[in-house]
Amino acid sequence: MRPTFMGRLAVLASTAFVLAGMVSTGSAQAQPAAQAPHPGGLITYSIEFSNPQEKDDNDLPEPYGQVLVQDGLRHTTLWEHPDLDINTPTLPRYPEFGVTHRYADHLISEVCAYVGEDDTGINADDVLANGCEPFHGPGVYTIPGPDGEVTVAVYYIS
Repeated sequence: MRPTFMGRLAVLASTAFVLAGMVSTGSAQAQPAAQAPHPGGLITYSIEFSNPQEKDDNDLPEPYGQVLVQDGLRHTTLWEHPDLDINTPTLPRYPEFGVTHRYADHLISEVCAYVGEDDTGINADDVLANGCEPFHGPGVYTIPGPDGEVTVAVYYIS
């Protein structure tokens, strides 16, 4: 039996649909894993605050602000401190020794830090971090700012 023009056209069209479906599926699978939200759970972490310009008595930062994990709609605060002017405590690392834990009851897609550094009486406050990094699971996330950076080390998430 000889294929007809219409038969050939039908085969060509169905092949095109199959290929289009494969291209569509392939591009969806090719998205980086960092953009896919990670399940929440108990997060084991530590945070370091860095301000290379700090020039007061102890050369250590007095950070204030917030460090959090979020999924775009909800967030869980990992660290938070208000600006208390001359009473903002010196804190180069949180916790001071070891690690701490926090439970996130939502998906996590980003680690964010919005942290200033108090310079009351010396000059204007510095900005250590202002932004987010995509979350990809345990690892080190460094969020820069114009005057320093905040590094969040996520050791484990369950």
